[in-house]
Amino acid sequence: MLVALVGCGGSSQGGDGGTDLVPHGVGFVTRTVVDGSRGTPANGDAAASPMRVLVTEIWYPARAPDGGATDGAVRGAPPDPDGAPHPLVLFVHGSSGGRRQSTFLTEALAAAGYVVAAADFPLTAATTLGGASDLHVDDQVGDLSFLADQMRAFAADPSDLLAGAVDASGYAVVGHSTGGTVALLAAEAPDVHDARVRAAVALAPCACFFGDAFFRTRALPLLIMAGTDDLFVPIATNGARAYQLAGPPKLLVTLVGGDHLQFTDYAIPDAALHPTPTTTEDDIAVALARYGGGTNCSPPPPPGTDPAMTIDEQHARTISFTAAFLDGAMRGSPAALAKLEATPDSKTKIEKE
Repeated sequence: MLVALVGCGGSSQGGDGGTDLVPHGVGFVTRTVVDGSRGTPANGDAAASPMRVLVTEIWYPARAPDGGATDGAVRGAPPDPDGAPHPLVLFVHGSSGGRRQSTFLTEALAAAGYVVAAADFPLTAATTLGGASDLHVDDQVGDLSFLADQMRAFAADPSDLLAGAVDASGYAVVGHSTGGTVALLAAEAPDVHDARVRAAVALAPCACFFGDAFFRTRALPLLIMAGTDDLFVPIATNGARAYQLAGPPKLLVTLVGGDHLQFTDYAIPDAALHPTPTTTEDDIAVALARYGGGTNCSPPPPPGTDPAMTIDEQHARTISFTAAFLDGAMRGSPAALAKLEATPDSKTKIEKE
């Protein structure tokens, strides 16, 4: 159901101006991991389950059997030992989204030398029995921790395709919309954050309901990206506000004319779905009410009127800044991000502290 695909709640620069991507090919595998220690709540007409099932796509740097780079993402391609073990990134989709909603980014990060795992998360995935819901979205922080454990086990198993390929001692979380909120929870939430999270990237996060104190738990590298024409999650009350409240080190990248849906693979203008901004009545705000009163959700600011950014432009900037930010946060290599910061253009605004 596309209306909710990247909404919250609800019942580079250009391609040659960004990070210096490592010339890896990309391999991928699909694995289903099951957490039997935690349950999934009842949802709609679907009964509760004593376990949590995560169908997971894993992209990784790869080489073709002849030693050359792979041509596109290749299922089961041999991992590239150059640079291994590679840093781990966990990607979180939006409401009624899925593990493959933003392959433009997940594959690009694998080409840049990261192992990226993206699951269909309970209960927000489009495939959820009973219909997608954000009412238990905070449970996904535990899913991320479990998934990191599984990736660590894969890397330690000599018989596994991913043996030695991934460093899962710590990880970064990249999320979009509701997934961006989960990234903030995993990084900052005082009661559920994972201490192994080393950096967070929130793409158009739903955050207007967070109180000021939420961002005072700890400081770790944070990148927030959002578009001025986002009709689902207005930047002023969500992404920009979260940036203002978070402690350094932090980076806000505003895409002038960017929208919400173009952080996914779907070339659909926000306006085509007639969205309404997140309010305190939405599932996600209800689920996370303990973190603040939500008074900043209403009234929503007027919609942006900047000339629309194309999806190719938005994708290029998202890849460039995300990869460059992660290079600094996860590898201690800030050169690519410094290059982006030094050469802004009229469609990209950067704030940093």
